[in-house]
Amino acid sequence: MLKYTINPDSEIPVYRQLVDQINAEIRSGALKTGTQLPTVREMAERMNLSCGTVKRVYDTLREMGDIEMTRRRGSFVKYVRADRDSRKIQAMTAIDRMIRCLTDLNFSPAEIQIFLSLKMREWGLKWSGIRVALVTDYAELGPVLEKQLGSIGNVKVILCEFRQLREYPYSIDEESDVILASPEDAQRLQPILPDKTKLIKVAFAARRDGLLALSRAEGKRLGAICVHGEFPKLVREQLNGGEVVPVCPGEAMPEGLDAVVVPPEWESVCPPEMCDQLADMEKITFEYAIDEGSMLYLEERINRIRDERQLQPGALSF
Repeated sequence: MLKYTINPDSEIPVYRQLVDQINAEIRSGALKTGTQLPTVREMAERMNLSCGTVKRVYDTLREMGDIEMTRRRGSFVKYVRADRDSRKIQAMTAIDRMIRCLTDLNFSPAEIQIFLSLKMREWGLKWSGIRVALVTDYAELGPVLEKQLGSIGNVKVILCEFRQLREYPYSIDEESDVILASPEDAQRLQPILPDKTKLIKVAFAARRDGLLALSRAEGKRLGAICVHGEFPKLVREQLNGGEVVPVCPGEAMPEGLDAVVVPPEWESVCPPEMCDQLADMEKITFEYAIDEGSMLYLEERINRIRDERQLQPGALSF
């Protein structure tokens, strides 16, 4: 594996610098299919980055089709280089066929070029979907929130920690169509966002069954997983009495725990060794998500964006 370098003074976000370097190695063949990447913690220590930043790097590479991440086994290169010459010939043949068809309909080269530009813009918007950035320091809830927002359809979810935005607020503006934040975080974001019209305040709520389970645990000593966010703080705020201590990867399990509080799909955010530690422990599942009213408003906003985009390609007439 080649040595990666990070330029903290670059306008390119740190995670994107690392994504681009690993992606280049994979696409060039320097990293072969099946090669195992370092764990998130190992890469974070090697690059002197936070585990949250490296997790975002690996998640992005997975979305690009470069790697696959499996619990207990690790992260592996899965990209298989295609026969570029064969694909190029097929593509050029298809384009020739389309141009001949349009020429037979008496369209000029200039008109054909305009049609192609319009369609490429339309398809580009369809491929990218609506990019929704969610600002939250409760990174352990990421899979739950991504699943909830993904239910809207054709939405690409980007999770951002507030402390990262303080360093480079333009990143979230460049990468998103809509920015979601709690009222408290929205107030902190307002002064630093380049485009404040993208910001939407959303309310969060805990599921009733999780609150009931916590109420029954009052007075007990509870652990709460702390992978790279502030989930223990959230649990502590919901508990009227008792003690909540963080359970962190790579650290010894705190003694005397009556149970460990975890979010849904906790196994997807915890490293394998931590999953093994928690396997035989009593667990309380606590879900904290965007409330129904905010989801309805968000869906309406996203539908308006879709409608505006669908109108744009047809705005030009001849």
